[in-house]
Amino acid sequence: MSRPRRSDHTREALIDAGIEQLSVHGYHGTGIKQILDVVKVPKGSFYNFFASKEAFVAEVIGHYSQRLLTQLSEFMLGEGQALTPVEQLRSIYRYSLKHYASHDFKKSCLVGTIATEIAAESEMCRLQLERAMKQWLKFFTNIFANAQAQQQVRDDMSPADMAAVYWAAWEGALIKMKMSADTQPVKKIMELMIETLLKK
Repeated sequence: MSRPRRSDHTREALIDAGIEQLSVHGYHGTGIKQILDVVKVPKGSFYNFFASKEAFVAEVIGHYSQRLLTQLSEFMLGEGQALTPVEQLRSIYRYSLKHYASHDFKKSCLVGTIATEIAAESEMCRLQLERAMKQWLKFFTNIFANAQAQQQVRDDMSPADMAAVYWAAWEGALIKMKMSADTQPVKKIMELMIETLLKK
């Protein structure tokens, strides 16, 4: 098996730094130099891999989305298997909140952060954001379908609609979390949302 080329490592390091910096500072608050300083490579190296900052951010969104989906899938195949669908939903959002709190609330969902900044400005990024959201909604739709099959949630809404409500509540709650630097308001919002979906 051949070893990864050094250029592959550099490209991956740039994307990793992009995920980290964009999650904290957003699109307009993150410059290319900022990324290069983290990775410690010259400016020319960046343009060997990416045509522009916009192209770079679009690719970062794709990588971030795929990594999150991989983590969610691993959870579902691991400890999540023993949980009910509703418990799975609670575990996922609680784990995410612990992650954000451990970074002093400086980080948030990269997709939500970028979407509020440049979705209307960059068609390239908007398409990646839309693709990411569709993939995540499909994942949560499957959980709600299982919950509905087990009669854990209401049956007057489709699993897709419930997933959309769950996701909208989550992204809105994250904005409140960043403003308050506190996870409690988010927990309250998410529990209210789940309790509403449980009503039959």
